[in-house]
Amino acid sequence: MTWHYDADVVIVGAGGAALAAAVAAVHEGRSVLLLEAGSQPGGTASISGGAFWIPNNSLMRAQGLTDPRDDALKLMARLSYPSLYDPAATWLGLPKREYDLLTAFYDNGSDVIDELTQLGALYPYIYPGFGFSPSPISDPDYHAGLPENVSPYGRVLGNAPPGLVGWPGFLLTQSMIDWLDARNVPIRTGHRVVDVLQKQNGEVVGVDIDHNGARKRAKARRAVVFATGGFAHARGKMLGLQRGPLFGTGSVPTGKGDFLDIASKLGAAIGNLSNGFYFQLSVEEAAAQDGHVTNLGAIAFSVYGDSTILVNKYGRRCVNEKLPYHVRAQSHFLTLGTDEPNLVQFMIWDEAVAQEPTPWPWRGVVPAPGSLPPFVIKANTRAELAAAIEARLDALRGQRFAASAVVPTATLDPSFVTNLEDTITRFNAFAQAGVDLDFQRGATSFENAWQGPSRSVTGNRTMHPISTTGPYYAVILGAGTLDTCGGPITGTNGRVLRPDGSAIPGLFGAGNCIASPAGRGYWGAGGTLGPALVFGFLAGRNAAREPIHPL
Repeated sequence: MTWHYDADVVIVGAGGAALAAAVAAVHEGRSVLLLEAGSQPGGTASISGGAFWIPNNSLMRAQGLTDPRDDALKLMARLSYPSLYDPAATWLGLPKREYDLLTAFYDNGSDVIDELTQLGALYPYIYPGFGFSPSPISDPDYHAGLPENVSPYGRVLGNAPPGLVGWPGFLLTQSMIDWLDARNVPIRTGHRVVDVLQKQNGEVVGVDIDHNGARKRAKARRAVVFATGGFAHARGKMLGLQRGPLFGTGSVPTGKGDFLDIASKLGAAIGNLSNGFYFQLSVEEAAAQDGHVTNLGAIAFSVYGDSTILVNKYGRRCVNEKLPYHVRAQSHFLTLGTDEPNLVQFMIWDEAVAQEPTPWPWRGVVPAPGSLPPFVIKANTRAELAAAIEARLDALRGQRFAASAVVPTATLDPSFVTNLEDTITRFNAFAQAGVDLDFQRGATSFENAWQGPSRSVTGNRTMHPISTTGPYYAVILGAGTLDTCGGPITGTNGRVLRPDGSAIPGLFGAGNCIASPAGRGYWGAGGTLGPALVFGFLAGRNAAREPIHPL
């Protein structure tokens, strides 16, 4: 057999999990080769917010903060497996493997980040608050309101390597890329791995590569680690496997689920395929970009504004607008019989919000004053706004998205304008009282901190009456996924497992290409990258400790 490349550890992908795996394997004294399908390294991590959620990290402890193990595990279990979680049960009600993954993350997370720091591959800091947090250290966790979250400050870290300037995701990945470059570790871009090579006993000893139409092979003397991201750009998989109607993704275009296909052929156990990390996006922007939405101005991570609401096709509020994006976006998934009333939602705000001048990182689809992107609708009256929304919906019909469409039933109900008037009247009464009796908007420290600037004169910073006169603004929102998080099941050491729990020899996985240790959960800001870095590092270290495979 002809080998074009060889290394002790072959790592497939070059995003956050892959780079952490590479650093770990190099630190073990092994030779490493990274194979990246895209034209440049970094993956989806490089275009992300660059935050990573690490419980009980050494930086928060240095600030005098504690993060007790039992409480942190309860928080993660509740968010990851809400239909199984029982604080009084063995393993908190979870299957043992799922519980063990949570404990492995807590037990190893801080040490992994410390080791990456000591090596000079990361330069972490606690993400500071943006000005409205109860704590001087950081903004509260997304799920600060849960009783299990006894340590809601300081878990979210960022990376600030000296001499580097740029987007936070770039700073995270480039920091590790520079570390690898300094040690002459090759990262071969434009190399899509299409299969693995095995010995007769099933041991994985290399990979098959497509490089500009030519077939190449790379030998892995010890192990192969896959960290190739999810399948958000594979429409067939999205439609067949994801549970929600999804209009787009923020992941890089190379994410087509290659490892899911490869590992399935090897007999790997598969899990968590129906879950992802969700957010809301402009449906019109998704249409213009063929579902690949990376423009932050078209993404509603936060529903900006104190007089901003979300309504469905009936003109009624359908969710607490200030919930974390992963939770809020799942309100689109509601099905009532054959009706999907929230398939698309309409974010509506008034002139006061439109003219709010504060530079705020989470304005999202609400542009700064003086700007009006094409996906923002403006009208002088509520009736005119409804007519303009309907016209935009009609223009979107017939186009297919990641796993959804603006179907004929996604139209404004005849009662939309009347109901919208009633909805605004009711909301305004809540705003004047400072209590949202319908969705409890503003009841948590997270919601109030992420509100940003506010005109409220009550204790609830998230609500102010909507103006009785126009102009009004709207954006058509749909659910999207930052990436999927299902695939082959792995153990705490990163080994890919078969249904009987045995490991496929020589094969490891980490990141969004595997069944996420977080299950359904998104633990906080950086809830994707925290597990990616930690389990990527562990997979790389354990792969490097594999014995050499005799061929």
